[in-house]
Amino acid sequence: MNLIMWGNEKMFIKLILILSVLVSVNAMAGDVYTCTVSGKTVYQGKPCAGSKALIEKVSQAKANEKAKELAKYRYEVEMHEMISRKEPRIGMSALAAEKSSWGYPDDVNKTVNAYGVSEQWVYRGLGYSKGRYLYFKNGILTSMQE
Repeated sequence: MNLIMWGNEKMFIKLILILSVLVSVNAMAGDVYTCTVSGKTVYQGKPCAGSKALIEKVSQAKANEKAKELAKYRYEVEMHEMISRKEPRIGMSALAAEKSSWGYPDDVNKTVNAYGVSEQWVYRGLGYSKGRYLYFKNGILTSMQE
């Protein structure tokens, strides 16, 4: 009787191993689609022709492609704008300075007194260890420091 039980245990262990291999192979295989081609049932790894799943995959791929094209276009426009920006110059407005090649400052120090409003725009950008500064008097660029 002990011998029979031992044989059943071996068989049970083998069955468990086979089932676990089958389950893991099936998990790695991905999606399986059941399709009817020329009246026969076919199993395949891609959606059936004309199926809702195929239509969804195609429209998702088209949406992804369109998103990539839009991102590329936006990048090109942004690069063109950046290249075409002018350097800040004395006499330009604060708005024009903001649209210049220096862009918006990292920090703004503002002083209000009887003579108006003075601003110091601070740029701590890369490559400028001491920083760069624009100075405005009542919204007009009056001096620069690099």
